[in-house]
Amino acid sequence: MRRYVIFFSAGLSLLMYSIDGSAVAVAFPRFMNEFGTNVLWAGWTISIYLVAITSVMPLAGKLSDSFGSKKVFLVSLILFTGSSLACGFAPNIYTLVAFRFLQGVGGASFIPTATAIVSDQFPESRQSVVGLTASIFPIGGIVGPNLGGWIISRYSWRYIFYINLPIGILLIGLILVLLKDSKVLSRPHIDFAGASFFFGGILFLMIGLNLIAEKFSVWLLLLTAVFWGVSITFAFLFLRHEKKDPSPILDIALLKSRPFMAANLYNTVVGVAVFGIFNIIPYYATSVLKLSTMVSGMILTPCAVGNICTAIIVSFQLRRWGYRWPMVLGLIVISLTTILLDQGFQLLRILGSQFGIVETIIFIVMLSGIGMGFIFPASNNACIELMPDKVATITGLRGMFRSIGGALGISLITVILHLSSTPVHGFRTVFLSFGLGLLFTIPLVFFMPTGRKGWGES
Repeated sequence: MRRYVIFFSAGLSLLMYSIDGSAVAVAFPRFMNEFGTNVLWAGWTISIYLVAITSVMPLAGKLSDSFGSKKVFLVSLILFTGSSLACGFAPNIYTLVAFRFLQGVGGASFIPTATAIVSDQFPESRQSVVGLTASIFPIGGIVGPNLGGWIISRYSWRYIFYINLPIGILLIGLILVLLKDSKVLSRPHIDFAGASFFFGGILFLMIGLNLIAEKFSVWLLLLTAVFWGVSITFAFLFLRHEKKDPSPILDIALLKSRPFMAANLYNTVVGVAVFGIFNIIPYYATSVLKLSTMVSGMILTPCAVGNICTAIIVSFQLRRWGYRWPMVLGLIVISLTTILLDQGFQLLRILGSQFGIVETIIFIVMLSGIGMGFIFPASNNACIELMPDKVATITGLRGMFRSIGGALGISLITVILHLSSTPVHGFRTVFLSFGLGLLFTIPLVFFMPTGRKGWGES
């Protein structure tokens, strides 16, 4: 019974994490209005969160392997819950961005540590349990947007951060009482320098991307080049440091492995689509489709429902189907539905459909959720099969590459929107380019594990 309560606790942490992310997406337009800022700065409330996750998640996996999942999980819960409270009191956009960074640092370990915890509790059915953990995560995609839209419509966006408080406090109590300390490595070495270099590289890359959207000048062009030069320098320092570090975040030898490179490039592109596109849909709904904040939150619900239902079914069929074809099918579905976010309304008009705007976008995002439900359980297990003895580490790397895609996706989207003459033209460019780009990642799937043999065999 105890291990089932622990499974519930791990899933609940992902629920809190997901509620926060999906609710903030609904609040995106309110940040712009209340703080009087542009789309670029409003976008940083999401992208800085993903940058923090990207930089800290692989470190969190190492910390979990070295110090034990319980200690890392508790510290992360305390940091995430405390920074959620601070976000609610933020007086300006700059302070909010700073506290969102801290919130991302706290939330970064939820995925690797929760996956490691449930994997340790259920070693005999690891595939199914890891897949079910992935299906628990999108429940926040139902609760978050609806609760966030309702709260923002009736009260203030600040209360969307306060909803994390009771969940966080409950989780801290459950983990303290129920979870035992796991075995850890002696004299752990944590690659803080590598994490710092990695964070610097991503941060300066994104700052350079945002500068592109500002009014053109020679000095601004030079400043952009400087930031990108700094980013490249950090990337070089990161790779050189990782070669020498005794316990690196990223084992450079893995870069020579085609399955590893294919899996993480795949995760990066999926991150662009899932975190990038779907974090911006509420803003699309309010600015282009002229829907209310409440409705803009509700339209994300079918996506989460489709994701959850499909992921549960796929999780139990992975041994029969393998990993590759669910990932291919999911990519195709998400690609087509991303394009339909712009072209679907015209297509239905041509076909003489009587569906309204709300019904149409609900149908499209539901199909997108079904596509995600095929991708996530299969890709999660495919990544773990590359290093089954280091579940937390490999899960952290997988999440890192997805978050890289999400952070870059948000930056690219906000730059495109800022440079476009109207939001309509901006979103059209985003949906068409991102949707078509997903199709080019299909060949990567066939370099990854098939998943049809016993666990850990390739």
